[in-house]
Amino acid sequence: MPTSEYRQQTNAEFFTLGAKYNTQTMIIPIRWCLICIKRYLSMSIVLIICFTSVLSIVLYKWAELDVKLDCLKKHSTESLTTTHNSPVSSRTMGIKMQQLAAGELVSQQFVNKSELRLKWLRQKVEKISQKVRRSQPIKLMEQDSTSLTRPNYNVHIFYYAWYGNVAVDSHWRHWNHEYLPNWKKEDKKIYPTGTHEPPGDISSNFYPILGCYSSRDPKVINTHMRQLSEAKVGVVVVSWYPPGMSDSQGESPDSVMSMLLDAAERYDLKIAPHIEPYRDRNPINLSEHLHYIINQYGEHPALYRMQRRGRNLPVFYVYDSYLTPAGAWKELLSAKGNLSVRGTQLDGIFLGLLVDMQHRYDIKKSHFDGFYTYFATNGFTYGSSWKNWRSLSKFARQNALLFVPSVGPGYIDTQIRPWNVANTRHRRHGKYYEVGWRSALSAQAKLISITSFNEWHEGTQIEPAVPRAIASFTYFDYEPEGPYFYLNLTKWWINEFSKKQEEK
Repeated sequence: MPTSEYRQQTNAEFFTLGAKYNTQTMIIPIRWCLICIKRYLSMSIVLIICFTSVLSIVLYKWAELDVKLDCLKKHSTESLTTTHNSPVSSRTMGIKMQQLAAGELVSQQFVNKSELRLKWLRQKVEKISQKVRRSQPIKLMEQDSTSLTRPNYNVHIFYYAWYGNVAVDSHWRHWNHEYLPNWKKEDKKIYPTGTHEPPGDISSNFYPILGCYSSRDPKVINTHMRQLSEAKVGVVVVSWYPPGMSDSQGESPDSVMSMLLDAAERYDLKIAPHIEPYRDRNPINLSEHLHYIINQYGEHPALYRMQRRGRNLPVFYVYDSYLTPAGAWKELLSAKGNLSVRGTQLDGIFLGLLVDMQHRYDIKKSHFDGFYTYFATNGFTYGSSWKNWRSLSKFARQNALLFVPSVGPGYIDTQIRPWNVANTRHRRHGKYYEVGWRSALSAQAKLISITSFNEWHEGTQIEPAVPRAIASFTYFDYEPEGPYFYLNLTKWWINEFSKKQEEK
């Protein structure tokens, strides 16, 4: 057993330790608080500022609402007492007026911003429509066949000669285009399949005023060239496949190239080939096809040429040029390439398609003479995004390249790609088209292309369309402006573009 002295000593030590423990337990919360304050001081200050700011705004709005209610109450009371002799009815009506006014003010604070934006857009579109009507009071189809002025050869438009009908071609082509499979593998929704059944059901969200025409019909070709000439478009960029080749839906448009060139010449227009990515396209066989084009159409006065490198050279648009490596293009387009066309009879001005940002350097490395953006969907690619056109124009100037931005009236392809709703760009009665033109002009582009005259599948056409409906579908149209609205609007913007060029 422990002695009394040992017990006293033990008790003294125990009390000493207890005092130290109590002191430490009191210090720990204080120290923990100081650490938290130091660690979260900035966050605390931010939270306090945010809380006080929100509280101030709420109090300000509340006071503003009270003032408005007092004014309304005073006004309603004064007006009611002059029309009603009974003070009880005046007081009752005043309370009701206060409740109604309060409800209206609260509802006004929560007005949908999209509704206000739509109202502003409608007003803007109406101003544009009135301006276009004033500048062009007569429909283009009702004018004389001769234009008042020459077309602007710095404005190019993409044209497709791949349509066919039973009356002319003995079968349908492209109007009965099939629904394309969904390339979005993560999308598990079920979409329509099969093909369309013209003339009622066609593979477009719009319906042409000429009906389901054939691109081989001379009357149709003549009408198209006349419309383009009257709209003051200068160059028709025709989708082109080599003889015997075509897309999956039809025949080679090369078979109508002579007809297009002859019709273009009648209306003082020019034709440029838009070389599609035909099967196994490469610089070697393209060189052979260039030889065919020059031999077949090189002497035609309607083949579009531009002055460059001291020569008058034909212009070739090369669609999906990025599918071929830059090194391979260099063999064809560089003066030192093994297959070089430079300085030969096959030389020309070659424009590649710019899709992604890095394609700028591929275009330069490939020795293309310039680039175009094609797609009418703003934001779909880097090249088709309006916000990038100024920087692309600057890059082109710094590297002695041609920059050809592509403007379009809108985009919708759900009659062949029903799963591609995300890329739809509604026309908004010409507003979308206007922004595209303004963006191209502000980028100081010397050449502008239009997507398109008649790419009906993707809804980018400016060719006249009419209202039409079938049991299963109602087609879009250009109402209330009318079928020729986009031809008129195109003419108006080409006039603006021409004025800007004359000022330089």
